Order: sequence, then C-alpha cells, then structure tokens
Amino acid sequence: MLSIDPAVGNFARGDVLVEGRRIAQVGENLSAASQGAIVIDATDAVVIPGFVDPHIHAWQGQLAGLIPNSNGVADDHGHNYFTVMHQTLGPHYRPQDIYIGNLLSALTCLDAGITCFCDNSHNSRSAAHADAAIRALRDGGGRAVYAAGGIRYPDQPWDRQWPQDLYRIRKEHFSSDDQLVSLRMYAGGGVDPAALKVARELDLWISLDGGAANPQLPQLYSSKLLTGRESYNHGTGVPEPNWNAIREYGAKINVCPRSDSQFTYGGTGAAMHALQESLDRGIRPGISNDNPAAYGIDMFAEMRLLYFTQRSQAQIARSNRASSPPAAVTARDLLEFATIRGAECCALESRCGTLTPGKEADVVILRTNATRMESVNNAIGAVVQSGNIGSVDTVFVAGQLRKWRGVLVGPDLLRIRREAEESRRYLLMAAKWSLDVLSD
Repeated sequence: MLSIDPAVGNFARGDVLVEGRRIAQVGENLSAASQGAIVIDATDAVVIPGFVDPHIHAWQGQLAGLIPNSNGVADDHGHNYFTVMHQTLGPHYRPQDIYIGNLLSALTCLDAGITCFCDNSHNSRSAAHADAAIRALRDGGGRAVYAAGGIRYPDQPWDRQWPQDLYRIRKEHFSSDDQLVSLRMYAGGGVDPAALKVARELDLWISLDGGAANPQLPQLYSSKLLTGRESYNHGTGVPEPNWNAIREYGAKINVCPRSDSQFTYGGTGAAMHALQESLDRGIRPGISNDNPAAYGIDMFAEMRLLYFTQRSQAQIARSNRASSPPAAVTARDLLEFATIRGAECCALESRCGTLTPGKEADVVILRTNATRMESVNNAIGAVVQSGNIGSVDTVFVAGQLRKWRGVLVGPDLLRIRREAEESRRYLLMAAKWSLDVLSD
C-alpha cells in the first residue's frame, strides 16, 4: 500500500479503513478497528491514491485520437491541432456535444485510475455550453474541477458571455464548496486583466495555458491580479523573472510530457517539457494529459515518458561532463507528481492526492496478477514501469465505488457510446471532415 504521504508511510502489507466519504485509518492489520466493515481483499494488488490530472480539455472526448500526429504548427498531414480542433471542428459544437465529450472524458479518467481532473474548458460558446459541461462532470461521478473559459479564437461566432457568465455559474452551480465538482477560471495564455478581475472578485483559482511565459506576469503579480492561486499548464519558455514570481507567490506548474514534446508553447521552439526547469527552481510539478483529440488519457504513459526523458537529460549532462548535472528522477518522484502534486495544482490537496486519514477516500487498486506484473519486487516500480490502464481493477471516489473488477460501475455505457457516435457523425459532417480510420 502506497500512501504517498511521508507522515503515513508505505506498507508492504497495509490496510485502508474508509468510513463514509473519508479515510479513517491507514496502517497494518486494522482488522480490530474495522469490525463490521465490508472487506475488499487486495492480495496481489497495489493500493494507491487516485491519480490527479490538472489539465484536460474534456470537451474533445468523442473525438479522442482523431489527430494522433498533431502538433502546434502546420505539417504535411494538415494536423495542426489548433486548426483542426479550434477552427474546424470546435465552432460546430452544440451544448449536447460538449456534454457527451465531457462525459466520455470523465469516464475515461475513472477507467484509467484518474479520480480527479481539471477540465480546462475552452470551447464554451454560450451559457448553455457551460451548463452542459458542468452537468457532464457531475454525471461522470468522479472528482472534477470545472475551469470555465471562453473560446480560443474570439473572432468566431459565440455569445461572448465569458467571463461575466462566471457570476451566474457560481450562483447556480457552485453555491456550496462541499461537492465533487468545484469551480475555477480558465484564462488561456493571454492573461486578460479584465478576466483576472472577475476571478479575483469571485475568489477563484485560475488555470492558464502557456501563461507562465507571458512577459506581463511579474507586473500582474505586483498589481495583485495574480496572487499565487494559479496553475500553469506546460511551463515552457518561461523567462527567469516569471519563474521568480511563480516561486515567490507559490503558484503551481503542471507539465504535459506527450503534448510538450509536440508543441512549442512559449515560442521557444524547444519541444521538451519543463520538468527540469521546474525542479531546478525548487518547484515539484503535477502531470497532465492535455488534449484527448491527440493523446489517449493515460497517466501511466505520461509518467513513463516523463521518467525516461528527464533521465536522458541527466545522462547526457553527465556524459558531457556538465559542471552540475541534474539528479535523475526516480519512480517515487513520478508517482508523487501524478498524485499529490496534481492535487496541489487543482487546489484540492486537503481532500485528495494521498492516502491520509481525514482526506476523502479517492482510492485505486491495481491488480498485479497479470503476467507483466506477476513478481512485485518493487511496488513503486511496478506501478510506474509496469502498470497500465488494464491494471486498474477498483476505483473509489470519496468512498463511492466507481470501478469494480475492471468494469465501470453505474453509467449506461451502451447509451453513452451511441450518443457519442451520433455527436461525432454530426461534428464531422458539419465540418465537412472526411474520416479515414486508416489515415496517417
């Protein structure tokens, strides 16, 4: 059992006692304290806190994997992500398309052991789109943060209701903080001062795409429009004054291993994540999946790519006799980034991210009796190096069972798949997109 909480520790054989929504105790042999409890036998399994992903654009769920070779610039295949998703397909989304895209992404997260994620919602073309996104996150049954945004290209047709609609959203949907879906603002990378004022008036956290590289950042902090209640996606191309401000104010960073190897956020031209830059400045980042249309939602894949690319950087630095080569990350580091550091980016570290008594019971059981994980000689290594979505046997969110023996509990998957297919057909037809399932 891996608690990821140094104060609790990890256990070769351990128990997690859940009462209602919360973890009551963690330790060895809690049978005396658990009289009358329902017992789940986790023999041949590793128990971990649920993964936490602070940056998924969930509206793309029904178009998952549509453009697997996409990047942020034009290429020979015409798979520029921004052109395809934001200029070609995105404008045709109706509220019902937002709903089914968000619902599919939410269920995909649960299936993959991601018990909490932040929906960076940047295709809300009307108040009805925003309402549909929120309803889908709630219907998904997981823990989610709705980061309410507008659209990426504001010259397109939309109701221009954002950011003012946040006042209505807060009043109608988030009058209580004691719910699985919480609210923040998505501000993109432009960091519009007028939008930031709305976030400050509503006391909201803010998620920003590429905003860490914005040259105005130090001034926005000094003027109190940014306060440290920010989570920056990517963190690439960041000048040193911005790093200083982020560190000083305690803002958070999440890196996107697969996305950052394809895109050039920050205008640097360097296709590499910012893990080492973050670690060099004492910042321990979360990990995020970013775009479902390009990459399947899979924290195991993200952890492994991040692990090997950083260790390659460290090895190259040592081989080149660098004066201060970076230390190589460990599997334990990666599991930390994928859980508690993601929870910090979501501002939910008091509720999830570790198996700690008092926190809500977001618990994942990974079965290790498959051939690839048969011999668990190192539990953390088994999760990071050998685990996959097929290993995710059981998932709890706030003490509620969401996946059992490899199958999601509750949703009508046949109906959801039918609605997703209908939505996909509509969107592709409206955009005059010819689908070729065997294309490059």
